[in-house]
Amino acid sequence: MSGDPDTVRELSVRAFRHLARLTPPGAPHPEAAEVEDRLTGWAVATGLYEPGRTEALARRRIGHLAGWCMPDAPTPVVRLTAQYLTWVFAFDDTVAEDQEQLERHAALDLPRVLETGTLPPGRCGALVLALAAVRRDIVDAGGTALLPRLAHGLRQYLASCASEGPWRAGGTPPTLARYLDDRAHTSGGHPLYLHLLAPGMPPLGEPLPSAAVGLAEQAFLIGALANDLLGFAVEARQGDPVNVITVLAHEFDLDLPEAHRAAGVLHAAQKHRFDTDHDRLLADVSLGDPQRAFVRAVGGWVAGSAAAIEPYLRHFLSLEPEPTPNQRSTP
Repeated sequence: MSGDPDTVRELSVRAFRHLARLTPPGAPHPEAAEVEDRLTGWAVATGLYEPGRTEALARRRIGHLAGWCMPDAPTPVVRLTAQYLTWVFAFDDTVAEDQEQLERHAALDLPRVLETGTLPPGRCGALVLALAAVRRDIVDAGGTALLPRLAHGLRQYLASCASEGPWRAGGTPPTLARYLDDRAHTSGGHPLYLHLLAPGMPPLGEPLPSAAVGLAEQAFLIGALANDLLGFAVEARQGDPVNVITVLAHEFDLDLPEAHRAAGVLHAAQKHRFDTDHDRLLADVSLGDPQRAFVRAVGGWVAGSAAAIEPYLRHFLSLEPEPTPNQRSTP
C-alpha cells in the first residue's frame, strides 16, 4: 500500500497529533541534556557512527528520550540505557530489515556476546564491538546478573526481525495477530530492564512477576505502534508491507485513511489496556515495594516515550526545520 505522497505525509502529521493528545510527556530527567551531549561521542568512539555522519542519531535525541523515560533514575543508569538504545537503533537501521545482513549477524550469536562477552572468531565489525562495550559498561555498573535477561530480550528481538523477512520478500503482510506478537519484540524495547540497576528495584537475579513482564511487553508494543504510525510515510514509499497500517488494510480490506484510523484506534486501545493493568498492579497487595517500583518504571517508560514523538516524525520524514505539526492548523 503506497498511497498519494501528500496523503501519506498528512496522515503522518495526523498521527503526531493523535499521539501527542494520547500521551502528553511527563517530567524530564535533570541530566538528560548532558546524557545527550555525551552520546554522540560514545557512538563515534564505538564505531556505530562515523565522524561527521551522525545526523540520524542527532534527530532521534536518544539521550533526551532515555531521560524522559527514566526521570528519577540515577544518571549513570540513564546514560547506559541511552547507549544500549543507540546500539539497538543502529542495528535496526543497518541490519534488521536486510535479510542477508540479518542472517550474517545471526551466525555471530549476538545474545551470547551480550551475556558472556565471548566474541565470535575472526574480525568483528562495529556492531559486535559496540555491543561488547555495552556489556562491559553493564558489568562495571554491577549488572552482571542482569545480562541473561537482556540477552533473552535481544534474542527475541533478533528472532522477530528474522520472521519479517519472508513477509518483505513476498510483499504480503502477516495476519494482525502474528504481527502484534512479533511487534512487541521488534520494537527493541528490552533496554528498559536496565532500570533494574536503579536503587529500590527487585534484585537483578530474581524473577519478576509474570504480570510485570507482561506489562513491559505491552509498553514495547505501544511504542512500536506509535513508531508504525509515524514511520508509515517512509515505509509506504519503500513498499514495505510490515507496518500495522498495511497489515490492517490487508486483513480487513480497508483503504489507506480507514486503515490509518484503525491503527490509531488500536494504539489507543492498547494504551487504555496498559493504563488499566498498570494501575491494577500498583494496587496489588501481593507485590512488594521493589516490584511496584518496577511497575512504576514501566509506566514512566510509556509516559516518557511521548518525548520521542516529534523527533521521530522529523527522522522518518527527513523534515527540514519548519513549523512543527502542533503549530499547524488543526484539521
